[in-house]
Amino acid sequence: MRSKYRRRGTLAPPVGSRRASGVLAALVLLVAGAAVALSGAWIVSTTVGARTQASAAASPLGGAAAAASIAPSAVASAAPSPAAPLLEAEMPHSVNGTTLTVQSATDATSLGTTPSNRALDAAMTSLGKTPADLEVADAADASGALALSVLGFRVAGVDPAKLRTVVLDAWLSINTPGVTVSSVNLAGTPATMVAYGDSGPSEYVLVHGDSVLVIETADQSLAANVVAALSAPTPSPSPSGG
Repeated sequence: MRSKYRRRGTLAPPVGSRRASGVLAALVLLVAGAAVALSGAWIVSTTVGARTQASAAASPLGGAAAAASIAPSAVASAAPSPAAPLLEAEMPHSVNGTTLTVQSATDATSLGTTPSNRALDAAMTSLGKTPADLEVADAADASGALALSVLGFRVAGVDPAKLRTVVLDAWLSINTPGVTVSSVNLAGTPATMVAYGDSGPSEYVLVHGDSVLVIETADQSLAANVVAALSAPTPSPSPSGG
């Protein structure tokens, strides 16, 4: 029976014939390789050129301008405008050397949909306003090093003393049994302290400019430092035609 590996045992062709075949094979391979290389170079060149032209055509700038670098200032997104710039200006921005992060919004429910926030929105009708007219701002230490937060409220055209009453009644629930209210002085500014008879922080309420600020902290001296750090109130713009 013939083995399938029998080919290994076949005789080799004469030496001269083998050399001629080898040279011929080498020439064939050399020519074929050169042809492939030239063909590949042409394909790459054509493809790159087509892509370059397509990119230039797709760019609204076109040509060399499309390849130019865009200045970083052009791609940087503009900072969003604050919802309540006048209120933010009346908030504390630094206390005891710590920078506070200030942000603002409108509508009390931007603070959350708790009953007290919803009640404050509802109370806007007593001022002849809507929830959307209520400006709200928050100032806090993002690192948490200062144990306090400051909330600001403002309604354009509304006497801040009237807004203060609404905040005390509707938002801080001072008429609820067990809640205590007392008058305090914070860095020369009269304020109202609201306490709830538990281990939580107290609320210090005061008028600043045309806004109402509520300082929440368990440390009255820290609340005084907040008031001392407040900038002079920014005059509100006069009503048009007034």
